[in-house]
Amino acid sequence: MSNAPRLSPLARALVLRRTLCAPLGLAASLGAATLGLPLQAQAQTVDFNIPSQSLDSALRAFATQADLQILYSPEDVQGLRSSALVGPREPAQGIAELLRGTSVRYNLNGNVLTLHAKADGSGLTLDATNISSTALGSTTEGTGSYTTGATSTATKMNLSLRHTPQSVSVITRQQIEDQGLLSIADVLNQTPGVTVSQDNTEVNSFYARGFEITNFQFDGLPSLSTNAPLRDNYGLIGTSIYDRIEVLRGSAGLLNGTGYPSGVVNFVRKRPTADFQGHVTAGAGTWDQYRTEVDLSGPLNDSKNLRGRMVAATQESGSYIDYLKREDHVFYGILEADLNDSTTVAFGMDYQNGHANGSTNSNLPAFYTNGQTVKPSRSTNSGAKWAYSDTETQRFFTSLEHHLANDWLIKMEANFRRYDVDNMTSTANGQINPVDNSATGFTSKYYSTSKELDFAAYANGPFELFGRTHEMVMGVNWARNENESATISYGSYRINNFFNWDNNPTKPTKPLYTVPYDTVARERAAYAAAIFKPTDDLNVILGTRVTDYYWNQDGVIPPLPRPNVHYNTRDSGVVTPYAGITYDLDEHHTVYASYADIFKPQPFNPDRNGAPIDPLTGESYELGIKGEYFDGRLNASLAVFASEQDNVAEADGLRVDVPNATAYRAASGVSTRGFEVEVSGELMPDWNVHGGYTYRHSEDKDGKKVSTTQPEQMLRMVTTYRLPGAFNRMTVGGNISWQSKIYYDTTLGYAPNAIDAHFEQKPYTLVGLMAAYDFSDNLRGNLNVNNLTDRKYFSGMGSYTSTFYGEPRNIMASLKYSF
Repeated sequence: MSNAPRLSPLARALVLRRTLCAPLGLAASLGAATLGLPLQAQAQTVDFNIPSQSLDSALRAFATQADLQILYSPEDVQGLRSSALVGPREPAQGIAELLRGTSVRYNLNGNVLTLHAKADGSGLTLDATNISSTALGSTTEGTGSYTTGATSTATKMNLSLRHTPQSVSVITRQQIEDQGLLSIADVLNQTPGVTVSQDNTEVNSFYARGFEITNFQFDGLPSLSTNAPLRDNYGLIGTSIYDRIEVLRGSAGLLNGTGYPSGVVNFVRKRPTADFQGHVTAGAGTWDQYRTEVDLSGPLNDSKNLRGRMVAATQESGSYIDYLKREDHVFYGILEADLNDSTTVAFGMDYQNGHANGSTNSNLPAFYTNGQTVKPSRSTNSGAKWAYSDTETQRFFTSLEHHLANDWLIKMEANFRRYDVDNMTSTANGQINPVDNSATGFTSKYYSTSKELDFAAYANGPFELFGRTHEMVMGVNWARNENESATISYGSYRINNFFNWDNNPTKPTKPLYTVPYDTVARERAAYAAAIFKPTDDLNVILGTRVTDYYWNQDGVIPPLPRPNVHYNTRDSGVVTPYAGITYDLDEHHTVYASYADIFKPQPFNPDRNGAPIDPLTGESYELGIKGEYFDGRLNASLAVFASEQDNVAEADGLRVDVPNATAYRAASGVSTRGFEVEVSGELMPDWNVHGGYTYRHSEDKDGKKVSTTQPEQMLRMVTTYRLPGAFNRMTVGGNISWQSKIYYDTTLGYAPNAIDAHFEQKPYTLVGLMAAYDFSDNLRGNLNVNNLTDRKYFSGMGSYTSTFYGEPRNIMASLKYSF
């Protein structure tokens, strides 16, 4: 450029180095592509407004807005497109986000930003000592990091972890691969502040701050959650298709409307890349576990404005539980097209299929009939060998995003999901006779089909007020879920000795009765939020959501005197306010506070007479301090949280209208207090960590503890370290998980013969180890050892009368070839 400013000595040295190692014509191109303005201190935050466009033009806009000199070769960026960059970022964070999905690398030294293509012999190469900044964007794949540079799970606006006024944990692609996290349950078992309750062999439930997580998002689009038959068993979903899993702890009312003050899990899928890449993975482990995975991504035309990605994975395994075998298959495909410099459209689908033989939906009996606890061996299967469970999920999704000339983004997205369940169980249910160890088994068949449609549209961008630039988001959500399900009962049979039987009862063919249910859930909502920036250091977030919620269920229960049952709940115009504030103490630390309302309809928590208890309501508060170090590659936080709730569902014996069904009561005045500490990212080069400690105490207005099946204290810590010097092909690490005791008190039987019973899991610690070795730049081997000390523990407490053992010691080895 003829008007390019005079280069600094460092910039001139970079140009000279390029000239010496490249053809003369290429060196001339590099000089011609030098962009920039006079040097200024670059650590300050810049309010970027750069829509997705050709990378060359985006870099010119970035140089102007950030007041940086940028050195690059036009050949290195030819045909590439940038990601959108909107909102306040430090320059290092901004360029990382702008280059997301490309193979272009960068070095930021002072006010000189140098770009180069992925190492292929032609790109500019700098010694490691010259790199002063390598900040992260939101995408975690390929970064090697245990943290991220931005998240939008809390407010729909891209914010760094430091400037998000709530607790957010991100399990990155690198952590998933290092630690061998093959399912979402594995991921959440390593997430600070989150526990996974294994309800049975087929169902997991997740908890944070003492309460169940019932809100889930896919790429930020909320999924309408109702009860287990109507939503996927998220715990069994494979991780191969996801870039990262984001977990917000606390109330998520702004974007999700209804929910407990526990949090939301956001599954962020992998996206197509502008350059071809791929990998093949094969693994084997304990209990005859075998797994393969293929991932291919790249452009589909010369201009790279059409890109695609495909992921396929399959896994089969036995189990530490007798007769239990599983088989799972995953497929994911997505196409992404740039219609022009401002508009991008995407279409995709993911498919997950699971089959289990010898499965059981009620776990192990927890009690003898006299109230004493039962603790059989970990390998005990309480069900029949021929029991099975089949699940199938199909998701089709699309999105359209358009950048306006005024730096606003408009995005529309839709998701259709069909979820099918077909299982047959024949398992011990109830309590064991302490005299002869006899038990009663029940056989039933369950099938369900649910269809869900989710739609969302939103717009966000900057606006001017009182001479300063602020940011706003406005959106609408609509969701509908229809479900048809039925339970077929085949009656009971006697197990002569629960601890010594062949798990092969006669398979019945004639049902006693069928209980069909038809359920419809619908939610409509509108929300708006704004980030006001009175000063450079102060951000104030104000938002609100208005929600209409409708749920209806009709069923027939033949054994009842009045077999036709009808349940209905409707809540209209429910307002859920949200407020947050952040203040930068210095360039590394920010204090924050946030407030959110709580609203949760509870149609699936009936009282003893079968009527749904009132919706859960309340408020949640959080304040803390967050730190961001090494250009965002290390994040740390300390948070204090509190919530006040009314109508919290607590188990209350058995219902009188449906045999053996759990009844609930609405506990009023439930308060939760606690604090948590978390750290994630790179402590020093080649040393990654992610972990945290959580303390939480919940009680009702009378001082009685609630949520006792969830630990009051827990510690999660994961780490890896790449060895130095001659051993730098080797990475070693591990993980540790500790939690305090959990327990529950329940009543067995009916008055006047009811018996009080107590079950307790003492505190326990789990330890895991990992090691990885890079045989070459393309081939990597990984070894994971879980539950190293073979600790025997209960990982779940089913329906207050059953339990589930956690996995014994096990090993998984894998090879990954990348290209």
